[in-house]
Amino acid sequence: MKIKVHEKHTSVRKPPKNATQKNINFFAHELKKEISSSHYLIEKNVFVINETLISLRKFRLFTKYTHFPSIKKFDIFKLSLKNIFKAKGSKETIKEGIWIFDDKASNYYHWLLDSLQRYILIPNKYQHFPILIPKNYENKWIIDQLNFLNLNFKIVKLNTRTKVNKILIPSYSAQTGNFNVDTLIKLRTLFLKNSEIKNTDHSPSRIWVDRVNVRRGISNKEEILKILKKYKFEILQFENYSISEVIKILSKTKVLAGPHGSGLANMLFMNKNSKVIDVREKNDNFRNALMSMASDLNLNYYCLNSSILDKENESVYLDPLSFEKDLEEILK
Repeated sequence: MKIKVHEKHTSVRKPPKNATQKNINFFAHELKKEISSSHYLIEKNVFVINETLISLRKFRLFTKYTHFPSIKKFDIFKLSLKNIFKAKGSKETIKEGIWIFDDKASNYYHWLLDSLQRYILIPNKYQHFPILIPKNYENKWIIDQLNFLNLNFKIVKLNTRTKVNKILIPSYSAQTGNFNVDTLIKLRTLFLKNSEIKNTDHSPSRIWVDRVNVRRGISNKEEILKILKKYKFEILQFENYSISEVIKILSKTKVLAGPHGSGLANMLFMNKNSKVIDVREKNDNFRNALMSMASDLNLNYYCLNSSILDKENESVYLDPLSFEKDLEEILK
């Protein structure tokens, strides 16, 4: 059974606060976007095998609910066959569950803004069903967030044919990189109502996100850190904090800045009219998800096209003169 939650609609976004006539074309195609409809499925007797969902009765693989659209269907089919053969001997039956995982869910951005928003689509009367977590996705920060939100969950055994008598499978709330505002605000509210912001200790008003183990680091990092220190930024690695601590910190933060990436997705926990500074590569007109998110959250978004990708060394170089000039203007 397929039940619609939201109709297809048009989202209108605000451009970056520092957009100019020279670079507005980088963002023009994202300022008005059609957001897809959303729904959830109620299915019976579906088997969960690792990251595969299959209904033997309907002979159906729920590929668009388990894998990103960019993955070829034939590759998903091959992976599904492998999982089925791996689970030949082990069986388990559970009464009910909710499926919100895809092959990108181990990435912080996609977990927070794709997977958890899928959960928001589930009606209250079903939210006591456990969220089914494939063993391969059992990591510290996913478990931390689910515990923080007081959400029921169950780890699905590896290489086991787990039959779920009744399973709810929500769609994406919007195509990835875009947002249904209603769902996004509900997710933010869910986090904030479980937090204890009133007890917040000292929190920096300006944060630079320093991500751990990123594929492309900043090649002139020390040079950039001196500039950030001059403008009273504190350097934080959110990977070292619990979600409770992250929310407490960001509830008092006025400026969140850093290289384009998952760390800036934590703007979800900032107050309205705070500033987000997204440092992107020069001539990047594609990665506008953070701009869209900031607009939907009523945050002031600034884009700095200050970085130059060094493909040979797999690093990013920030022009310090351009970076400091832009930073100074934004912080006025």
